Amino acid sequence: MVKGFDVLVAGAGPAGSAAAMVLAGRGWRVGLVDRAAHPRPKLCGGLLTGKAMDALWRIFSLDEAALVARGGLFHQTPDYQFLSQGVELLRGHAAEPFRFIDRPVFDALLAALAVARGAELLPGREVAACDAAAGTLSFRDGETLQARFVIGADGANSVTRRALGVDRAAWKRNLAAAIEVELSVGGGPGQFPREVRVPELHVGAPSVPGAGYGWVFPGPRGPKVGICGLRREDRNFGDIFLEYLDVLGVADPEHVPLRGHPLPYGNALARPSGGRLLLAGDAGGFVEPLFGEGIFYALATGAHAATALCRALESGADPGREYEGLLARTVRPEIVWSNRLRWVLFAALNRFGPAPIKGFVQAAPAALAQMVHGRRSFRLLLPKGWEWGSEVGQPR
Repeated sequence: MVKGFDVLVAGAGPAGSAAAMVLAGRGWRVGLVDRAAHPRPKLCGGLLTGKAMDALWRIFSLDEAALVARGGLFHQTPDYQFLSQGVELLRGHAAEPFRFIDRPVFDALLAALAVARGAELLPGREVAACDAAAGTLSFRDGETLQARFVIGADGANSVTRRALGVDRAAWKRNLAAAIEVELSVGGGPGQFPREVRVPELHVGAPSVPGAGYGWVFPGPRGPKVGICGLRREDRNFGDIFLEYLDVLGVADPEHVPLRGHPLPYGNALARPSGGRLLLAGDAGGFVEPLFGEGIFYALATGAHAATALCRALESGADPGREYEGLLARTVRPEIVWSNRLRWVLFAALNRFGPAPIKGFVQAAPAALAQMVHGRRSFRLLLPKGWEWGSEVGQPR
């Protein structure tokens, strides 16, 4: 048993690095644990919204220029498209751009900044178990580390989440399957037929189940193409994806090697804390379920978990209560209302075809873009402000 940390953070993705950055910035001893070293592969569309850029500035003091120079930001555009079955529903232009990053480079930068702030990076440690009462992480190699608190930011397949006794069957019911590939442009087998400079969201993609959707995003080496949806017992998800590629005009899609991963899809935990453990990011189910945005919610929940622990360490506050209060005032209402909107829209899609969604996206495209960027809420498009604790940096 090795001791010496105030907080152990399991997972060095955006949620974990954000938590480590805030805690180390307050002078606490932080161990940032991950099973792999950076840079490591990551399936992700890599889209940064306006609210994600705000979070990066507050937490890491990163602006656009720094991301271009160091963090893998390779493209931005204010334009976007909604499509259904290959037919365009809306071509829009937002007041602020959508930015795209190369996730392995981006994740490595955030972890490096947390280390520069004072966190200790502990790669090559795969978590085997977490004891929420004792504040320990046990690893596959037999090592155990202990701290006053633990933040679980170890993804959708979180090991730390098991320490809270989460109902695994209920969790899996709202755990979506996602497949994403990065394709080269060309006319050959498995290639994408055109350049992609504008993000595309495809609703009503062929056979995609459970209010699923597809996307085509600019990628650092070629278009990123993916689908997400609840699994169907009667269909193989890989076959569904190949149908989607066929609709997009990919020749001989069976030549495309498929890579999949689970994605929280409306199953954000009501109680993401217990004992000495707080869960952040995908580990707590904090992904916005209409558009599937995860990076901002990882950054925000990581920072909020760290804020709660700073208050617990400094003044003896109840960390679970502090954390859940921050979530209730910030990200949780967005996830709840996004989920409600998702099921209304896709119920209408299944019954009436794309016309209701076309009407929705064409009714107020500027407000819709503001909703995505976090300037308006998913709750009736009301103006939205984001609360951050004084432990997190100040706005620009």
